[in-house]
Amino acid sequence: MRTRIFRFVFSVGLIAGAVAFQPTSGTAQDVHNHTPAVSGVPQGVPFFCANPTVRSIGSGAWSDSKIWSTGKIPGTNDKVRIEAGHVVTFNAVSDARLNCIEVNGALRFATDANTRLRVGNLMVMEDGNLEIGTAAKPIASNVTAEIVIADQAIDRNIDPAQIGTGIEGLGKITMHGSAKSPTFVRLAREPMAGDTMLMVSDPVSGWMTGDRIVIPDTRQLRTNERGANYEPQDEQLRIASISATQVTLSAPLRYSHKGARNADGKLEFLPHVGNVSRNVVIRSENPAGTRGHMIFISHTTVDLRYVEVRDMGRTRMGVLDNSEFDRNGRLVRFGSNQIGRYAIHFHHAFGPKETPSSGYQFTLIGNSVDSAPKWGITIHNSHYGLIRDNVVYNARGAGIVTEDGTESFNVFDHNFALRIEGSGDFAPRSGYLGVGPDPGGEGAGFWFRGPNNYIRNNVAANADAFGFALAAGSLDVVHIPAFKGADTSRDPQTVTLDTTSAPVLEFNNNEAYGAMQAGVAFGWNGTVRNLRVWHPSRHGLTATPADKLIVDGVTVRGDTSILARQVESPAGLWLSNYVSKTIVVRKADVQGMRTGISSPFYQDFRSAEPGRGDGSVAVEDGYFRNYIGAVIATVYSASAEAGIPIKKAVIRDSVFGPLNVPVDPLNPPAAISMNYRMSPNDPEPRDPIAVYNFNKKAGDNFKVYYSLEAPESVAPCHDTRQGIGGWICK
Repeated sequence: MRTRIFRFVFSVGLIAGAVAFQPTSGTAQDVHNHTPAVSGVPQGVPFFCANPTVRSIGSGAWSDSKIWSTGKIPGTNDKVRIEAGHVVTFNAVSDARLNCIEVNGALRFATDANTRLRVGNLMVMEDGNLEIGTAAKPIASNVTAEIVIADQAIDRNIDPAQIGTGIEGLGKITMHGSAKSPTFVRLAREPMAGDTMLMVSDPVSGWMTGDRIVIPDTRQLRTNERGANYEPQDEQLRIASISATQVTLSAPLRYSHKGARNADGKLEFLPHVGNVSRNVVIRSENPAGTRGHMIFISHTTVDLRYVEVRDMGRTRMGVLDNSEFDRNGRLVRFGSNQIGRYAIHFHHAFGPKETPSSGYQFTLIGNSVDSAPKWGITIHNSHYGLIRDNVVYNARGAGIVTEDGTESFNVFDHNFALRIEGSGDFAPRSGYLGVGPDPGGEGAGFWFRGPNNYIRNNVAANADAFGFALAAGSLDVVHIPAFKGADTSRDPQTVTLDTTSAPVLEFNNNEAYGAMQAGVAFGWNGTVRNLRVWHPSRHGLTATPADKLIVDGVTVRGDTSILARQVESPAGLWLSNYVSKTIVVRKADVQGMRTGISSPFYQDFRSAEPGRGDGSVAVEDGYFRNYIGAVIATVYSASAEAGIPIKKAVIRDSVFGPLNVPVDPLNPPAAISMNYRMSPNDPEPRDPIAVYNFNKKAGDNFKVYYSLEAPESVAPCHDTRQGIGGWICK
């Protein structure tokens, strides 16, 4: 007997494959071809219900035996097909473990009664429709609709690429649970160990007794508290009662979750609390067994709102181990960690052929993802989507991801990602993202492989490496859709984007904090606006743009109570532009860090790409109260004379204030330092930092040179100025 499958064009690479869909005639046992669209599945997507044991013979309630070909309600191990034109309303609470359901017609869940469906594979075909509530009629708040993905072993004969055991969507999928508004909210008071009540800053609606809520670890970690030594202090709790802005907990807090203070000790920022309970639930039957996943491909229409996705996803953080096939498509080796089986996965989802009235090709609003072994929400070669108000908790690798850098025009708005575990690798000098055996595995709240999306109003907390990672290494030219609904596997429906020069479309009003190494790692061009970072252990913002970056409004707060005991030297902004033209930092407010702004220069500047133009760092209208205000290394004069691009540094209209922490006599505090960790045998003179209107005093202008240079090299300057670590010259 032949297995009925989709066959795809498969491309081998780090991010696998593409497919297309072209229906052919044939019987249920015939091979069903679909040509070029999307998969990454060498052997195609199996028709798990190619030989159904039960078919619908009409429309009606699932519990009505008369609508089924067997005259019985589907039961354990049945393979169920809902035929085209039939509408079946699921109205049962059933623990019968179905093998599979193939939806060619419509499968609708009752909205006013508890329902539960247990199934190994649920495939929605191109003309099929899965509906669990709608915008007009969501699942009622007093009932629950649940799909349990059965702990069903992968069938190596029909599914060697391991796409099964989950929900596979090619048609229309709509899920609307009862709304939680907002899905996460900032606290109004510092939550301390032993507290049994939380105060939230704004009233919430839809939050209910018994809901699970999560609070991140907000500490600024030291080196010996990270990695293998990390002891998590995030918390998952249940609501005992709720009234207006007061949430009473079913158990007291185990840990304190302190907010951020300025250099004067005034509390400025407080953590958020997220709600991860929903009344539409998609979960794995056995998280320790064969876990389920959701994958949406081709011209699927997807609208998920207020859905709880729990213990889903099968791909694990770490080195991938995919199934391997010979040239004839025969299985050679069954992989142990197959790529692309994530909790929520849009995989080459080109969007419906007719764009919904919202203007978005897919919609994810208000959902929660809890406990994913790698990546909570994954957008891969999928475009024009809306990802808003989602909460991702306890994921591995990264919380919300764009996978290969082609993803374009998606809007990531007001999402919350917290407690993201990763490898923790963070080496900003070595092209740290997109290389190695586990891309996107460092531990980031948000991980964006390319620049062509809108990122606004999001919050990342308690992630091993980064709050936001937008620095995934060189992509050069990629193909993006030329219009909505474009099939990007077809070149005529694409246009090219040179990512080397393309800016991030928007990065505005985002926040990152607590138990992470860096708030934002930014490796593209563009503008970072209104960024808030607090309690990073290494850097608030790490920037390595290819050409031009503007940082317009950034606030960074460090925990001064641990600064004297900090093994590392946390910096508010770490700027590296040895292959860049321009970095401009405006209205930065950095307090409580070892260094406010650090911009290093390395010998490997000499190998920088030729023809990129002069490099510059300009700091304007800033406020800095840190142990050292600014350290900006400039180019060797001899390098400039040799024709290598010069790095210029200007600080204008900025205020530097002292920080009340113990003084290190080997590295004294300074407003502006040219000597920070420099070699005493540094033989070559360097270009100075130009300072204008120091501390906003009009006309107080000077240049700062390395004090290790002989005085005559910068004559007529023969003295230093208090608070300036270097020779100065008017």
